[in-house]
Amino acid sequence: MPIDSSLWPVVTLLAVQAILLGLFTFFSFFNYLYAIASLWKPNIQRVKPSGEKVAVVVVAFNEKYVLENTIKACDELTYENKLTVLADDSTDPEIIESLRNFAQLRECKQLHNHPFTQEILDKNGLPHEVPIEIWESPGFVFFHRPDNAGFKGGSLQKVCKYLDNRNINLMYLLDADWHPQHDVLERTLEVLEADENTAFVQTKRVSFPKGMNLFQKYVTLVEEGCYYVDFVGRQNLGHPTLFSGCCTLFRLEAIASVGGFTPGHLTEDLDLTDRLWLNNWKGIYLEDVLNYGEVPFTYDHYRRQQERWASGSARAFKDFFWPILKCTNFNWIHKLSAIRQNAYFTTTLLTGVAILQGMTTIIWLITAWNSYAVEYYLYVMGLIKTPLIALVYWCIFANLVEPLVMVFFKKKSYRDIFHIPMMVWYAWSIIPTYVIGNIKGLLGVSQKWFCTPKFVRSQIKQLPTIPTSVRIVNLCVCMAALGFYFSEAWVFGWFDEFAILIVPAFLIASVK
Repeated sequence: MPIDSSLWPVVTLLAVQAILLGLFTFFSFFNYLYAIASLWKPNIQRVKPSGEKVAVVVVAFNEKYVLENTIKACDELTYENKLTVLADDSTDPEIIESLRNFAQLRECKQLHNHPFTQEILDKNGLPHEVPIEIWESPGFVFFHRPDNAGFKGGSLQKVCKYLDNRNINLMYLLDADWHPQHDVLERTLEVLEADENTAFVQTKRVSFPKGMNLFQKYVTLVEEGCYYVDFVGRQNLGHPTLFSGCCTLFRLEAIASVGGFTPGHLTEDLDLTDRLWLNNWKGIYLEDVLNYGEVPFTYDHYRRQQERWASGSARAFKDFFWPILKCTNFNWIHKLSAIRQNAYFTTTLLTGVAILQGMTTIIWLITAWNSYAVEYYLYVMGLIKTPLIALVYWCIFANLVEPLVMVFFKKKSYRDIFHIPMMVWYAWSIIPTYVIGNIKGLLGVSQKWFCTPKFVRSQIKQLPTIPTSVRIVNLCVCMAALGFYFSEAWVFGWFDEFAILIVPAFLIASVK
């Protein structure tokens, strides 16, 4: 029986709402599942380390402040058979010269007539090969590419070839400001070598505990929750483990077998992880091995970092959705877990769609009030009101379960509970940034690399503030949302709970 044409708005709205709620329920399920599973200790197989040589690779790009302390942390690693490699892409002549001097102080000699080159464009836009600058000593290598082409993935692609040429098959990867615990190589190697199908061992990343500014405390609750809760739950359940960018021990033959790092990918970690999963390699997460580093110092740094992550993740989601669904290495729960990881930032795009859909619904109700379609819509919503509201709140609370489990059961840092409201508001305030990043990634829009600025906390004098243009946009969104929710309350007498999330979020972000 054909549907009355006047009811098509009702059918469309209900279908969109059902699809969105179904997708949010899917993501929420894994949030709750991993939170519960994180409450017991993983059982991980170990063997005595072989003592094979490990390259500790530190990736850097125009780092003025943090490299000296990071290299010092590498020097203090207790594993004897190691080589520290500084993989640098700096373009600042002053920084490059200081790193050359640093290498010479470590008794490095410049290597000439080697086969390692990089293709760059000349002034006329024509490609040509130039040698990579390499300084070597028995325990330290300075590996400098003249251009940041391909970003971090491009640098690591060249470094892996260099290590292969030196018959080194193990790499512990660090970003420029991450300091590993002293026995990290022994602890990760005993796990990697226990299973020949293990491609990498990911370790815990936490922020330096002292000297955080207030904004960093909010960001830490978001980022550390993955390592205290989400990754632990996956490991306990045997679900696919993610390589999260650094603080990871790799078997380089595994990387080579899947084609290496992808130059130019904004989330080279997720891209590599997907290819390893599809080729029957696995990763292991060690919760009790720590690395200390930084989260963004300012709101604007955080916003730009998250846009890069959202864009890169959206590209990976687009590239690997069907290959993961069709792969034979995973059962269905593992496939869904892997898809959930690839779509981790895509949920923010869905959130933006849900907000627009909700506002569109309210506007339609106002403009079509007393029509048969509106009455029928309200009748249907009245029938499912109780389970619908319960499910909506279940999905919303899923965003809090990870930080709450971390605060109360893992870290037992009970004072952090007071930072959670601000954590939520700041996260919601960059939804437009997430939406833009996702759209760029899904459409394949080329983007430049944003390297989150790194500082030594005790030496910071003044941090940059948020651009005026971003303040104005946030303030306009805040005023528009405030006007909308006031109008909704005025017309219908409803209190919309989303106003508690959206209005304070953009008000805070507009004055930060």
